Amino acid sequence: MTKKLIITLIALFVGALHFITGENYQGPFPIFVNGYLIDILLPMTLCLLMSLFQNKLFHSSIFRACAVFGFGCVVEASQYFDYPIFGSTFDPLDILAYASGVLLGILLDLVLLPRLIPLWLEQ
Repeated sequence: MTKKLIITLIALFVGALHFITGENYQGPFPIFVNGYLIDILLPMTLCLLMSLFQNKLFHSSIFRACAVFGFGCVVEASQYFDYPIFGSTFDPLDILAYASGVLLGILLDLVLLPRLIPLWLEQ
């Protein structure tokens, strides 16, 4: 499997999960799933998707991390000042979730995927 295919599958899974859980999710860990799971998974996925661009700037992990985290902070700040962009409720823990997602995305891109892809190519 190639990196592009793996990241595409991750993005499709996260998108589907967003629609499956929705606002009325009542399964296990509903507070975490409704409040923070997507706030972790979306930044992770954005960092991974940005790594696929053929632009040299997007290949910089630092740029991707700062861009995605910065965007999340702008979204959260807009909610704080009652100008909602995505969502409507300010929650300072969302900023921690964005940071966790960015870190997870960068770690997947730099550590996990380079180790997994050669294993899949050998088969």
